[in-house]
Amino acid sequence: MKREPQPVEIQGKPLRCLVCGHDAFHRRDAQLNTAGMSFLNLDWINPTGRCYICARCGYIHWFLPPEE
Repeated sequence: MKREPQPVEIQGKPLRCLVCGHDAFHRRDAQLNTAGMSFLNLDWINPTGRCYICARCGYIHWFLPPEE
């Protein structure tokens, strides 16, 4: 079952699409591959980024995980 798009907050502020201004998004995590790790067949070591996809226009907003 596909989830309904949801409003998103980033650092306490509502996210609005940079392209169309819409305020509802689908969430997805994506692997942040690098050429070096792919060459060595170590893609699993790369970090995962969080993506929010605008429910209106499909623009993907990428966010890196916070530094630990």
